[in-house]
Amino acid sequence: MRARLLKPGFFMNEELARLPVRARLLFAGLWCLADREGRLEDRPARIKAALFPYERLNIEPLIQALADAGFVKRYQVAYTRCLVLPSFATHQQPHHREPESKLPAEPRLSAALPQPSPADPVTRSGKDPDLDQERTASRSVPFEVYAAIAGRVLKETEDLGLDDGSLAEELKREYAKAQIPYDAGLVAKAIEAAQHVRRRA
Repeated sequence: MRARLLKPGFFMNEELARLPVRARLLFAGLWCLADREGRLEDRPARIKAALFPYERLNIEPLIQALADAGFVKRYQVAYTRCLVLPSFATHQQPHHREPESKLPAEPRLSAALPQPSPADPVTRSGKDPDLDQERTASRSVPFEVYAAIAGRVLKETEDLGLDDGSLAEELKREYAKAQIPYDAGLVAKAIEAAQHVRRRA
């Protein structure tokens, strides 16, 4: 475990005090898990296992509460989802022998998914424009991206015994975080492909 400092001011932060106690405890724990750049992988199941090993607790809403309040930032580079503590460098002085961060830095600009133009035949089909637009955008995302996320979620939740409905909801959240359109047909195929890969592993 990395050595980190927790200053008395931590307990006096009025913005942090508005969050649930477990969110505050999670925030303190994230300082311990973060590398020398204040980064760590955004893997809720793994974070929960490291910081709350004896509790039945869904920490995803707690991480999101910290993100909404600005105490952490969530971002993704390629297939790697990360968390970063924005004020880490202000409060911590990592040991000079601590390894360099292996995680990518937060992108300065988020890459937006291409959107169909008004002249796109799909949007002139007479169907629901929003639904057509979403399907058009989903076709611009390689199937491998859907499958990779499905595989990661299956791996992270394999001990939870999620039914198909709960798994689909979990994937919907993950695709939303990655700014990937949710296409039920593609997601079903992605789950099937990921399950096939895990059975062969």
